[in-house]
Amino acid sequence: MKFRKMIFVLVIAASIIFVGMIGSSYAYYTLTGGTNLDVTTGTFDSNISVVFNQSQYINLKTGVPISSADVDTYASKSVFTLVPDSAVFGDYEAAVNIGITNIVIDDALKVADFNYDLNCNDGTNTINLGSGTGESITDTNIIIGTLSTTNSTFNANNTYTCTLRFWLLETGADQNALMNKKFSGLIKVSSMYKK
Repeated sequence: MKFRKMIFVLVIAASIIFVGMIGSSYAYYTLTGGTNLDVTTGTFDSNISVVFNQSQYINLKTGVPISSADVDTYASKSVFTLVPDSAVFGDYEAAVNIGITNIVIDDALKVADFNYDLNCNDGTNTINLGSGTGESITDTNIIIGTLSTTNSTFNANNTYTCTLRFWLLETGADQNALMNKKFSGLIKVSSMYKK
């Protein structure tokens, strides 16, 4: 009788393992080969080509707060390149808006400790286009900064390498409630120009 129970238990266990392997294999196939998306390059605006070094999608889970001296080293970042079409912009006044759309943020991150900034380099100079905290994220779409001919930050003949960074700033207070929280969104680039 004990032998039959042991065989029965082994058959059930083997069946569960087999079904689990098939299910996980299908899930792996669905995640890796089922959907074919190119998230490393994209064009949001026909006048500005946008090439992402990582992805246009921001999907982060906050970790340990960092000091202001360590932001350059440890902040989460997305790097992308803007290549303007100089033939289109010509002698026009132009502005290129860079922002985030489809924002999903945990309420715990809508505080001054959660920081972001946007810097763009034209090959010679680095320009800080904007910064903010979780307190300033009150909508699902925000514009962080603008490159513009009116303030001499935009030249259609230059290529711009931009870095959008996110981090929890160390304040010395208890920040455990801010760790392991989610922030996500999509980087959006748009241009405007006029005579």
